[in-house]
Amino acid sequence: MSALTHTICPDVRFFLKLNLTSLVYRPISQFEIDLIITWSILFIIILVPNALLVGVICFKKSLWTHSSVLVGSLCLANILFCFLYILPVKIMVIGNSIHPFTNIYCQLSHNVIQFAFVCCMNFHICSISLEKFIAITSPFWYNQISVYKSVMFGIILLICWILPTFVAFLPLIIDWWRFCPYYCLMSEIKANRRISLQAWHVFWAFLMFLLPTIVTIIFYVRIFLVAKDHASRIRAENQSSSTSTSSPFGLKAVKTVAIVVGVYVFLQTPYNVYQVINVLDKTLSRRLNKYHVREWLFYLASWNPVASPIIYGFFNKNLRDGVMSLFWRCKTVRARASSSSTLLS
Repeated sequence: MSALTHTICPDVRFFLKLNLTSLVYRPISQFEIDLIITWSILFIIILVPNALLVGVICFKKSLWTHSSVLVGSLCLANILFCFLYILPVKIMVIGNSIHPFTNIYCQLSHNVIQFAFVCCMNFHICSISLEKFIAITSPFWYNQISVYKSVMFGIILLICWILPTFVAFLPLIIDWWRFCPYYCLMSEIKANRRISLQAWHVFWAFLMFLLPTIVTIIFYVRIFLVAKDHASRIRAENQSSSTSTSSPFGLKAVKTVAIVVGVYVFLQTPYNVYQVINVLDKTLSRRLNKYHVREWLFYLASWNPVASPIIYGFFNKNLRDGVMSLFWRCKTVRARASSSSTLLS
């Protein structure tokens, strides 16, 4: 009875019996080979700065602050995104198999893992903006050591990880989707299939991008306004700067907001707009798919895990000093090693 409510699952074993091996073990095209090389480069570029920041935060106890922990959690999400999605899907090109685990993971990677990690990373970016907003609007409360503050940031971290994961599995929980054990394709519910698909992708774009983007922009605009007000008070109190039109503090706030919000919106917007177009206008999406527009837009969006650790590591003075001290330490160790080898020779 359940098979009648959902689309039929293909079976690779049936295709292999008919000697239709190309449906199971599809040859990789030249375009896919180029993509593998391109994604491999991005994989390394994502891994290096994120692993560096996580290492600095873990091994330097002075960086165990709420701000650094949020950035470290974001970097951890970026690293897991590399190993759980980019590596198996974009580099190894996981596909149809005779093993059920491989097929189930293939289905999860395209429909669940991608959404969960992208949403998780965007929620972290939103949470970092919230943390900075609290720090600049309530500095006395923020600088106090309080159990309530630690609990609040703990809840924020749990929301960043658990909510995207739960929502990603929601179509499976409510039985919209079912696993096909012998093919890399989800079995979808037949009733209102097109409407359900459109509603899910629109909701996906809203939760994964639009909601965290709006919240992030609101928080950073508020931070900018507070910084501008602070700069105005400094100008009013300092008579010697009354002739100047702007202060370094205000200019720094403008640059920070412009870089953080601008880079995020530039990288994420095109792909999420395309996701909505893809389900609402099939004719236009088919034309765009001829040029692999979706693949390249997602590749552009996947540069966000590269930009985020660099931006937040640069604008966080403690993290910046920690990374610089690590470089100086490595440089000192290398210099000592070279000098000792020279003496021995």
